[in-house]
Amino acid sequence: LEQFVDAVNDDRSNRGLDDVMGLEVDEWPGAIWTDHNVVFLEDAMEYEDIPGTNDADDTSENDSKSGGSGGLIGGYRIPSSSLYNSVAVGGTFDGMHYGHRKLLTLAISSVLPTTGRLTIGITTDEMLQQKEFAELIPSLDERIKGVREFVDTLAPGMKNRVNIVPIKDKYGPPGSSPESNIYKDKNDYDALVLSHETLETGRQLNQHRVDELEMEPLKLLCTRRTEAFGMSSTALRRIKKQNDDLDRCNLHS
Repeated sequence: LEQFVDAVNDDRSNRGLDDVMGLEVDEWPGAIWTDHNVVFLEDAMEYEDIPGTNDADDTSENDSKSGGSGGLIGGYRIPSSSLYNSVAVGGTFDGMHYGHRKLLTLAISSVLPTTGRLTIGITTDEMLQQKEFAELIPSLDERIKGVREFVDTLAPGMKNRVNIVPIKDKYGPPGSSPESNIYKDKNDYDALVLSHETLETGRQLNQHRVDELEMEPLKLLCTRRTEAFGMSSTALRRIKKQNDDLDRCNLHS
């Protein structure tokens, strides 16, 4: 970390910028250094998005020659190497805040354009009882409706290739046995989109697939913290609870 910060500050000094300080992060996922199944999408995308970088230009040219194309998200181009035939993504999707929209957009963008399929798992009400302010979480039906509306608006051409299913256990469809009838989807997934907050769970899923199901591990397409530009669902529920309590106090005062 110190060597990296020194290199960054050398560059910043040459550009007349102030030095930055490096801060260590506790319990940062070890997968960053050791797990070859983890793909940090935005690291590659941001590099490719820099105008004039040779690698980005070469990739575009190669895709053009081969007839392939990468997915698009927020102005970034996802390389064809990060597109998959059967992609899964899961979450509570409570309120459809920025992080939810970012995750779903990445998931859609990671699917092969004409043949790929996307399964979106949404946690059931029963599995959310222990969450903070669980009473403020919309019902499963409401959350499914919100996700469906967002996805259909974002990618109307994929309506018939996007399946939304309730998650009934820790791992959802990608962790189910091929002989199981818990989920109707065929467990032929090759990639899982997730945020780095849940990366360790994704690695546990891969271990489960290898050890228990005797299946290949998934590529874990990881995005940075989904709350970077907004508050988490829990924080939003906390604010709502505080506002509701304040309204009740004002009502009785």
